[in-house]
Amino acid sequence: MSGAALLASVIATGRLHEVGVGSSLEEVDQALKIDFIEVIDEEYGTLRRDYGFVELYFSGGQGEWVMTSGMVELHRLAADEEGMAAEWRRDMGVQFPEYCSWSELREELSRTPDAPELDLRSQGGYLEYRAPETKVSVLVVDGAEERDDCPGHGDVWSLSLG
Repeated sequence: MSGAALLASVIATGRLHEVGVGSSLEEVDQALKIDFIEVIDEEYGTLRRDYGFVELYFSGGQGEWVMTSGMVELHRLAADEEGMAAEWRRDMGVQFPEYCSWSELREELSRTPDAPELDLRSQGGYLEYRAPETKVSVLVVDGAEERDDCPGHGDVWSLSLG
């Protein structure tokens, strides 16, 4: 599967590999078979899982963690020296490119069944395309910069759930 196809699915469903806001930690473990770093703050009842360019956030406590939000930080792939994209291709079967243009993602979304309507607003150097139905936002670079170690004009910077 292409990265753009997966992202279009996330926008349309609010779910990443079948998990989303409200999923238990056990459901996430079943869906995502990829290495992660875990940070728990017991005082505030939060847990963060960093899967490279994907981060998921949970609240609750031991044995009761529930996903509250998540981010797909595509900007991290532009200078991916850690092999994050290769790991997702190998372990999850998704081919993420170094950059993902909004036009490519929008085209993929147009072919996605039940694609939601998107609201647009400016976010200081970015355009935010928000799907209120699925509570997913896509940030697109609106500045004049060209691609280098960061996405350039018209590229997707990140996608957030929740």
